[in-house]
Amino acid sequence: MQRFVITNSDIGQEKFRSTGAVLAIGNLDGVHKGHAALLSQTRELAAAKGVPAVVMSFSPHPRLFFQPDAQPFLLIDDDTKAALLEEKGIDCLYSVQFDAALSEMSALDFIRSLLVGTVGCGTVIVGEDFRFGKSRLGDIDILKQAGEAYGFELQTLKLVTDNGNNIFSSSRIRDCLREGDIAATNALLGWNWHYPVTVLDNQPDPSGLNCLSAKTANPALLSPKSGGYTGLAHIAENGQLSNTIQKVFILHNTPDLVKIFYDARFCTAPISAGATLVLQPENETQTQTLSAKTAEWLTQQENKRESL
Repeated sequence: MQRFVITNSDIGQEKFRSTGAVLAIGNLDGVHKGHAALLSQTRELAAAKGVPAVVMSFSPHPRLFFQPDAQPFLLIDDDTKAALLEEKGIDCLYSVQFDAALSEMSALDFIRSLLVGTVGCGTVIVGEDFRFGKSRLGDIDILKQAGEAYGFELQTLKLVTDNGNNIFSSSRIRDCLREGDIAATNALLGWNWHYPVTVLDNQPDPSGLNCLSAKTANPALLSPKSGGYTGLAHIAENGQLSNTIQKVFILHNTPDLVKIFYDARFCTAPISAGATLVLQPENETQTQTLSAKTAEWLTQQENKRESL
C-alpha cells in the first residue's frame, strides 16, 4: 500500500494523484466494523471500475488540534491504522496533516484542493453524517453539488449497526475500554485491540517473574481502565511483531504507566530499556497486584507453548 503524508505545501501537487480513484474519507479511528463496511464498498467499487481504492484520513486527529490538552482518547496510532487499511485491501492512504491552515479551509476549497487537485478522485464514499471544512459547514449536499461540477460521483453509506440496532462507533469502543471490557472492545472492532508501549526498565519481581516498567508510546492513545489484565505481548522490530514474549500479566497503575510481568525462561531475547512492546490485553482480573496464582498461571501457559 502506498502511504502519502500530505502537508499544506503538498496540496495540489500532481505527483500524489490517483486519477479516477474511489476515495473513502474519514478519521477511521479504530478501523472498526462500521469502517469496515465503508472500506469494503470502496474496495469493491474500485475493483469494478479498475481504479485504486484509496482513503483520506487526518493526522493529528482534529480533536487533538482543537483540544491539545484533551485526555487520551485515540484507539490506534497512525502506523496501526495504515497496517489495518492495508489488510482491508486499500491501495493508498492519504494522511493529511491537520493544522491551522486546514482548519480554516472552506468546504469548497477542501473539495477543490484536496479531493480534485491532490487525489483526482472519480468517486467519493462517505458516511451519511460526514461533515467537513471550516466549522464543519460542508455536508453531503455540498459534496453532491461539487461532484456534478468537478466530475466525481458521490456515494453515501448508512451508519452500520449491530443486532441491537446500536451504531458501531469509535466513541462506543472507547467507553468499553474505559470500563475494562476487552471482549466487547474486540467484538466492536472486529480485530484484537493492541497498543504500543516503551520499556523503561526490566527488573526481577519477588514472584519469580520478570517485571518490565513501561510508558505509553503515544500519549494520545487511550489505555484500558486501571487494573490487571492477562494478555499477550510482542516485541516490535523494524515495524514487525516478533513472538519473543507470549503470555503476560499487564498491570495499569496510571493512565501512562504500565507494568508487564512475564516468565524470563521463555523469553528468547533480552528486553532492554527503549524497546517497543505491543500489548494485547485479553481479560481483566480481579486483582490489582500480581498474585502467586497469576504467576503460576503464566508459567503454565508458557510451559504449554514450549511443549508444542
